[in-house]
Amino acid sequence: MNVQARRILSGTALLATIAVGSASGQTTYPNVKLTGRLQEQFYYFSNEDYAAAVGSKSNFFTRRARIEARGQISENVSVYIQPSFEGGRNLSSVATTCTSTPVPAGGGTPTLTCRTTGRSGLRLRDAWIDVRFSPEGSKGALYLRGGQEKRPYSRYELTSSNNLPSIERGAGQGLVARASNDLFAANGFLSHDVGASLRYEYKLDDTRLVTLKVGAYNGQGESLNDVNNKKSFGARATAGIYSKLDIGGSWFAHDGIVTVGGVPDSTWTNYAFGVDAQWGKPGDEGLYVLGEYLDGNDATAAKNKIRGIQGLAAYNYRFKSPTSWLYAIEPAFRFDLADPNTSVDNDRATLITAVLGIYMSSKAQLRVAYERESFQGSVTPSISGIRSALTVSF
Repeated sequence: MNVQARRILSGTALLATIAVGSASGQTTYPNVKLTGRLQEQFYYFSNEDYAAAVGSKSNFFTRRARIEARGQISENVSVYIQPSFEGGRNLSSVATTCTSTPVPAGGGTPTLTCRTTGRSGLRLRDAWIDVRFSPEGSKGALYLRGGQEKRPYSRYELTSSNNLPSIERGAGQGLVARASNDLFAANGFLSHDVGASLRYEYKLDDTRLVTLKVGAYNGQGESLNDVNNKKSFGARATAGIYSKLDIGGSWFAHDGIVTVGGVPDSTWTNYAFGVDAQWGKPGDEGLYVLGEYLDGNDATAAKNKIRGIQGLAAYNYRFKSPTSWLYAIEPAFRFDLADPNTSVDNDRATLITAVLGIYMSSKAQLRVAYERESFQGSVTPSISGIRSALTVSF
């Protein structure tokens, strides 16, 4: 076991010990709660044309296996740690596979798609400390956060994976990584990073919030040190319009190092913005709808313009019988359009997902989905097939 894995396990064990102690006699602080999630997946896709990039046609795998420790250290200080056990990223064993498919019809420049995988060790996902600069229960609250968290960009990326109606946010394993979520993650705008942020929340009423968040990050991604003297910056604002309607907007400036004319440029930055709206919440009874538009530059010296559009709708029908093993059913549909270079024709990818979700309880779901990933250009074959997921949170 490597040093990082030992540290994560030691920290989780310490928080578990504190949690047991607080449950047995401690009624004030610290107050720590342990939760987690386990998600198993299976897929079967007609993806043989892309085998070098996506692997086998069918696969069973553990998508997520996480223990989460959330602690209230004092009235104004809280901590959150989330290690991930599903075969995470050990830098000594990371492999990156790239493919130039699909090739645009009628010529043009092929689009390079890369997928990075790691098969051993532990991953540290969220790991942060929050300090609140206001009394508990006040309508307005200012928070300082330091540590590792998700960059404040894209509503669906920031939606908890405990209960995703579409199973995946992007194109999951077995498909080519060309959905909007994959595109903007690959270019430095999504997922986890190390840094610090300020967040202000104002309660409009019992169900509605106005939130503004700004943050500075290393820009390199999960658990990685910075490589230059610059930082990445992000901002996100959301507002509750009605009891179920929430709107938002995001902006992010991602820094890195690119080579221009054979000379490394460490002052390079690419930018992205997005707007989004949501009705309801995942897993709540009734209608849930999410839509967002993402726009930015890719992580090359040319800063090609990239674009993503995604929409999701689900309806949760709740059963009323107290003795039924079936808690709810939830049909859902997702449409995703990703354009890796708006100046190039015939390079867009479309992903359609039709899902039936079966709830055994509010925290246990079985989902079966038909997915079809198609690529612009008549000579580029599409991929279609079935994905299923059995998920539990606790």
